[in-house]
Amino acid sequence: MVIRLDAPAEPAEPAKPMELPVRHPAEQDANGLAELMLDAYRGTIDADGSETLEDARTEVRGYFAAKSGEPMLQHSQLAFDGDRLVSAVLVSRFEGIPLLAYAMTAPAHKGRGLASGLTRLALESLRRAGDRQMHLWVTAGNADAEHIYERLGFRDVDASPAT
Repeated sequence: MVIRLDAPAEPAEPAKPMELPVRHPAEQDANGLAELMLDAYRGTIDADGSETLEDARTEVRGYFAAKSGEPMLQHSQLAFDGDRLVSAVLVSRFEGIPLLAYAMTAPAHKGRGLASGLTRLALESLRRAGDRQMHLWVTAGNADAEHIYERLGFRDVDASPAT
């Protein structure tokens, strides 16, 4: 089951300086993104173990070809350790609203705040551009991602309010 989460384009906490160099993606990053995607999702609730690098390449090509909405490269963020891509947040405009289409971090770099930092940067960039919110879908039970998104102000749009 996937859960839709929404957040205002005003991060719950301001972005802190990133410890690694960050830049926006371009289509020439597709192969690095595919390698990162395969590495980041391997062994998680979002993978079944049969994924290949070609599957990841197809997924990344789909992002650049607007299969999950129009890519918003100017709001998407990549973090590098040397020349190796180690974390990425890819944003697209889907159904008129910015969508956090993909968030991924290499296993060796998890727990360092990269996904949170890149998402904060994306939210701040969207706010400066006049967008008021961002949405995403997360697999229920992906505790690491759910924790990050909750800290950043994302809320389940289908959850009934507490009474």
